[in-house]
Amino acid sequence: MPLEFSVEPDIILKVLMQFKPLEEYIEIPEQELTTPERNGFVVVEWGGTEIK
Repeated sequence: MPLEFSVEPDIILKVLMQFKPLEEYIEIPEQELTTPERNGFVVVEWGGTEIK
């Protein structure tokens, strides 16, 4: 879905989380995430969806 702004952002960060219920426990390695530098007008869009 497109985003519209009256002022153009300097940075746009988008986070999409997908999840689903499990029948039993599974081991998942920890993600190594980097933190982006935020300067100026920053937009953060969060979203999520359940996988069925």
